[in-house]
Amino acid sequence: MINEEVRDAILKLNIENSAMDHIMKIGEGAWHNVYKIERKHEGELVLRIRKKESYGQLQEYNEIDLITEYESSKAYYHQANQTSFHICPLFFDYILEESLAFTVESFMGIGKKLQDISHSESFVIGGKLGRFFKGMHEKIPEIKGFGNIIWNGERLEGNIQQETNLIWQHDNDIYLSILNELTNSDLKFDRKKVVDKVVNIIDKRRKSPQKISLVNQDVTPENIIFGLENVSLIDPFPRLDFDLKYAGYVVFCYKFLLPAYSNAPRYRKHAYDQNSKIMSRIADGFIKGYIDNNEKLQHRLLEDYVLWVLLETHEHYETLNESELNAKTLQQMGDKEMIKNRLSLCLRELEKSI
Repeated sequence: MINEEVRDAILKLNIENSAMDHIMKIGEGAWHNVYKIERKHEGELVLRIRKKESYGQLQEYNEIDLITEYESSKAYYHQANQTSFHICPLFFDYILEESLAFTVESFMGIGKKLQDISHSESFVIGGKLGRFFKGMHEKIPEIKGFGNIIWNGERLEGNIQQETNLIWQHDNDIYLSILNELTNSDLKFDRKKVVDKVVNIIDKRRKSPQKISLVNQDVTPENIIFGLENVSLIDPFPRLDFDLKYAGYVVFCYKFLLPAYSNAPRYRKHAYDQNSKIMSRIADGFIKGYIDNNEKLQHRLLEDYVLWVLLETHEHYETLNESELNAKTLQQMGDKEMIKNRLSLCLRELEKSI
């Protein structure tokens, strides 16, 4: 049964050749309900309708925020398809009204589930992703600036407009500040080993500035359609940030972060822990595809992996010290016992050698 919101969206889109009996719900995220629209003589479409409530709270309608989100997705799709044709939806549009906000885009198919991907397939898929992200990161973004992307009323821009070298040095300073806070905490870990490792990474990192690129902050398997012939990306969370840093982020997500979050309510259904070997193998393929036999580049990428572990350790430490956790944190990170246990995992990972 198609609900009223879906019917209203179809009418507003004025989609021709839409068979109303071939519209089905195919997913649900934190912010959208997702439907597939089958058309008689045209390609299939995906409809994402904005929820009125998310993480247990009513969401106020903020047009600027929604324009920012959807225009950012459009910009990412455009640059991605220039990098690798049809890796993202070729068609994307949205309609914003206070009573109904939604996007519509090309349907990219249904890929393999993690548990159905073989050991050899996972490495090949990772390689495809690595080569794509390398090409994506090498392109000069059409959006100017750095940081979170915002809509200024006329166009998208980074929320930080500053000289690149200053941004780069500040990025490095943040890690040392976090390191100092953790070192002066009551946490139990090998301080000398971690301090020596991070300080050495930052000393070398300062001398090798990275390039500002259009990066994706959401590379979870739910937003990647895995296939041996084609790999596709959907529903990105774009940002302007440093290229190798976010290559390290992909590896961090697949090697450590997502399996570590498997017990959190938000991620429990995905069973990342049960598929951790496949995810790790995807990360191995990603590294090979991204570095293209450049061992120095691989070492730098893995150093940024360590810095992501440092950031995650700090976030867990700060969250654990909050007097009360809000509904969103409980959903995404779990309760304090889960956070405490995950913090221990972060500290152990931080102590490991590169």
